[in-house]
Amino acid sequence: MVRLKGKQPRKLTMAARPVEGPTNRRRHVLLGTVVLASAALSFGFLQAEQSVTASSQFRVATLEVRGLRLLTGGEVLQQSGVLVGDGLFDIDLDAVAERLNRLVWVRAARVERKPPDRLIVHLEERRRVAWIEYRQRQHGIDVDGVLLPPDRLSSEGIADLDLPVMRVPLPGDSLVVGQVVADNSVQRLLAWWSQAREVAPELVGDISQFETYDNDALVLRLVADNLEIRLPFGQVRERLATLREVLGRVYSECPNPVYVDLRFAGQAVVGRQPAATMMAPQRETGRSREMGSSGDAEGSSHG
Repeated sequence: MVRLKGKQPRKLTMAARPVEGPTNRRRHVLLGTVVLASAALSFGFLQAEQSVTASSQFRVATLEVRGLRLLTGGEVLQQSGVLVGDGLFDIDLDAVAERLNRLVWVRAARVERKPPDRLIVHLEERRRVAWIEYRQRQHGIDVDGVLLPPDRLSSEGIADLDLPVMRVPLPGDSLVVGQVVADNSVQRLLAWWSQAREVAPELVGDISQFETYDNDALVLRLVADNLEIRLPFGQVRERLATLREVLGRVYSECPNPVYVDLRFAGQAVVGRQPAATMMAPQRETGRSREMGSSGDAEGSSHG
């Protein structure tokens, strides 16, 4: 029996190996040329961009401030740290906005570039919404509860200053102008006041001060006669609508009122000297009627 030997792989001789011809060399040369050309083109674009941004055409010449009312343009420019002639594309916009946010009267700031030579600053300023007594002086307070300086700005008008006083006991030396008053009573009153200003702007102008009355209520005083109004927290729109209705009847039916208490469902208690009258709101009963009266009422308003 004859065994067949397997075929051994044949080794290639030098003559049989592929030899790099002129075509392959040209391919390599062309590829190298493309790479060099791409690198040169990128470098050229980079140089052109640096040249353009360094050009005198892209230098800050104007700082445009939008939303400015209380502050002055000079104050904003000084706080921004931007100088005329600074490279427009060299300025860190976030850093400029952060510096502006350190101003007491700035609630939020945003900065953007407007080539060729302008920066635009978008400001949201803080506004006083009430006064609060601190260190025996009336300081402003904004809707976020930030304590504002007591001194009037030259740009503030009567409408900016004709605000009610929010009375709350505050610790003597723990508050800082420009920071939030971290007090639960303050935050709760501000939340109520913000809703009241939104739903009954015609009524809030008649309020001279407000404060907490107990855990679930607050007391208001009216500008004209210091009449005391007691209201529960919550349902702000409904409570103020009832108050508008009741006040008309109080002044026509109850001489010398001292307080109006709306903390009881379906009725208003009117304190007067020397008695208290209970009245059902007209919108709930459909007509005006007196429910009755008690003996001696509170002769003085809540202090």
